[in-house]
This record gives sequence, C-alpha cells and structure tokens, in this order.
Amino acid sequence: MAPKLKKPAIDPIWPPKGYTKKVEVTEEDDWWILAGMNGRSDPWDLIVYNFQTRNCDEVNWCLHHLMGCRKTTKDGHNYDFGKPCAHRQYIYVPDSTWTPPTTDDDAAWLLVSKVLNSATVKGLHASVADFRLSISGHDFSRIGYLVNTKRISVRLDRGHPHGAEYVPQSDTMILSTLGSSAVDKSLIVHEAVHASFDYRYSQGVYTNTIQEECFAYIVQMLYLQKVLGGTWPTYWGSFAARDTWFAAWQIATQIRTRGTVTKAQADALRDAYRRSPAGMGVSPDRRTDHNGIH
Repeated sequence: MAPKLKKPAIDPIWPPKGYTKKVEVTEEDDWWILAGMNGRSDPWDLIVYNFQTRNCDEVNWCLHHLMGCRKTTKDGHNYDFGKPCAHRQYIYVPDSTWTPPTTDDDAAWLLVSKVLNSATVKGLHASVADFRLSISGHDFSRIGYLVNTKRISVRLDRGHPHGAEYVPQSDTMILSTLGSSAVDKSLIVHEAVHASFDYRYSQGVYTNTIQEECFAYIVQMLYLQKVLGGTWPTYWGSFAARDTWFAAWQIATQIRTRGTVTKAQADALRDAYRRSPAGMGVSPDRRTDHNGIH
C-alpha cells in the first residue's frame, strides 16, 4: 500500500520562515520524539510549522516531495523518516513562542486527541459477560493513534443534535461543543468505544446496536467515576438519558470495585436505554452499521 498524496492548494513555504533550528532526522526519529525534544507536547505543532497543513495526504505529499521520504510506516498509510530517501532529511523548529493557527475543527481535534491520549482513558478496562463485550487501554491507545494520524477525523458542528457522535461511514467524530468539563470529555470516551468496535469490524468482530450502546454508557460512567469519584452526582438533576446513565453507573461501580455484574443489572440498563429517546424504537436484533476504519 502506498501513502495517499495530495498537493497542497497553496505551495508550502519550505524551509519555513523564521525557524530557530534545523534538525537532521533519521529512522530513529518520529514526530512525537522530535516534538518532545523541542519542548512541544503536540507533534502536530511541528508538522503544521513545517508544512502549513493538517491534511494527512498533503503532509505525505510534503514528506515525499520536500523532504525526500521514500520509506513508509508499517501500515503503509504514511511516509516515514530514514532510508530509503532521496536526500538528507531535515525538519525545522520554530521559536518557543510560536503557536499554530487553529480553526474550530482543529480545536475539536485537539480536544479529542488530548482526552483519548490521557492516562485516565488509557487506564480504562471493562468487560461485561452478559453483553459479550470488552475494551482495554490498548483499544483506546489505538483509537488515540488513529485520531492523531487523522485516519479518524474530527469536526465541530455546533448545531449537531448530540453532544458527540461517531459516524462509521466517514470515520468521523463530531462534537457539538468545545466544552472541556468531565461530562463533555466523557461523551468523547463514549464515542471512542463505538470507534473501537468500528475498527474491530475489519477483524470480524460484529456487534449488536443495543449491546454496544449500553456498553459505551458503562465505559463512559467508568471514566466519570475515575474523574468525579464513585458517588452519583446528585447535582446532575433530571435529563433525558438519566435512567440510562444511572443504570450504567451501577454496573460501572461493580466493575470498578471488582464485583460481579449481574444479569438483572444488565437487563435494567437495556430496559432504561430502550425507554430513552436514543433507544426508543431500536430493534433488539439490529446490528451496528460499522464498516471498518479505512
């Protein structure tokens, strides 16, 4: 598989103006290592500074045509540093005060990336025998990587009817807000569960809509318990999905305290979800519409 290339609409300025350091790179380097070595927590800072784009296909074009990269990553989706290469390879480092320009979609992407790459999310593990579903920190690390490399795209739609939604047909996560409260972040975790099962679809893992939704609520509540503590927040009051959240909270408590999740608890969650606006009318036999992440 060869990386996809797209020539940027506006030719990148190469080398970028005003750089403070020119760094030769080898196969031992990657963007994450280079960012850390140069005081940057986000590797996309260096990518945007060097190539003036966040589009992965355009980045690959720049790596190929500007840096002379010919080596590809193991999955074949991107160009990588090192031999074989057309010539010696350099990246350029900006002044420490430089910050990349952002759009709403960039800000949404950054928020999702930070949440999924946090230690709290990578520490989530859950398995519910009644639903025959499980997830681990490794799964979240994979989804975080797919977001980082933009195989899963992120966009902001302030008019979207849900706080967050993962759309498998386009491998896209949509946020309706850039809020960073614990609940806002938990919605991202919830949708990352769906993204994980979409990824696993290519490996022959097929899921039921109700089971997967209920499981995503459980993982969401596990995240909230890690952040807020194990006591149900009474200040949440009443909201449309309250009964679903509360039933999922009970199961999350069992998982977190290493108790056994009973069939009665699983049934209570399924029933609460079916009564909610989100689950009303969903057939018990309906499969999810995953198609794999491309």
